[in-house]
Amino acid sequence: MAKTLKSLPIQTHFIQKLKESLPPNVGLAEEIADILEISTDSAYRRIRGETDLSIDEVYKLTKKYNISIDGIFSNLGDTVTFAYTKLTDSADNFDKYLNRIYGHVKAIGSFSEKKITYVAEEVPLFYSFFSDKLTQFKLFYWQRSVLNVPDYQGKKFEFGIVPEHQVKLAMSALEEYKKIPSVEVWTNETIHTVLKQVEFYVDSGVFKNKNDALEIIEEIRTMAQYLEKCAESGRKEVSSKEENLLLYNSEVVLGTNCIYINTGPARYAYITFNTLNSLTTNNHEFCEETEHWVKNIIKKSTLISGVAEKQRFQFFSKMYKNIDNSFERIKNL
Repeated sequence: MAKTLKSLPIQTHFIQKLKESLPPNVGLAEEIADILEISTDSAYRRIRGETDLSIDEVYKLTKKYNISIDGIFSNLGDTVTFAYTKLTDSADNFDKYLNRIYGHVKAIGSFSEKKITYVAEEVPLFYSFFSDKLTQFKLFYWQRSVLNVPDYQGKKFEFGIVPEHQVKLAMSALEEYKKIPSVEVWTNETIHTVLKQVEFYVDSGVFKNKNDALEIIEEIRTMAQYLEKCAESGRKEVSSKEENLLLYNSEVVLGTNCIYINTGPARYAYITFNTLNSLTTNNHEFCEETEHWVKNIIKKSTLISGVAEKQRFQFFSKMYKNIDNSFERIKNL
């Protein structure tokens, strides 16, 4: 007897998940055929449940679209499978990491319905790529001090030390992020981490020239000024006509960086670990719990974008004071 969709509930569920993960302009059968290197007719037979998907085929499809295996094959609330990019001790792995970030944010932007909610214990990853010089510093810091990439051990920071292709790729990720409607939750402590990283390198003699450290602090100030203008207009691009930014100030200690993404039928959660890397899942139960946590954080936060002029002024005044303090401390060393 021929197999039907009813006789293949797991495969049906998987095909549905795959369909939800595809950008709206991508045909399901054509994409399956391309990834699996099969004919379109063969792809349709798998969609209809007339042909089983092999383990290898499922792996290829889940790898391409970051579909959580546990979300397909189980509904256990206490078991979640995450995807991540290995980063340890390798410049090549770091290149893959930057490509993964760019690829993910580019894919999110291709959906007609999309929103990113970013709960930021420290400056959101994308703003680390605000300018060429700030990007160089952050990429150097992560590879030297967090990942222990051999190429950077024992070296001092100077502009030009980070490969240009890494800088361009990182900054391209920010440009894609600007296009996506977002809710961001910051605290008065969010700016501290990047300032402390600069101060630490100055105290440790890692800057080849102290004036470079002062330039980095000024780049952070410019980034903060940019964010303030975006918050005032409600737009990630001040020149844009689309209001796509809600900025909140939370007085609650966040304890983590968390990104929650909603593209309509599909949802994803990104949880930070090992300083800059992230664990990614689209497990239904985990995403629901993440959404619930994010909404609670927002309820306890103060909106500082749009018409909230007084609250916005107070928030950014504290931020500029912290930046000024770091600048003066480094200047007087």
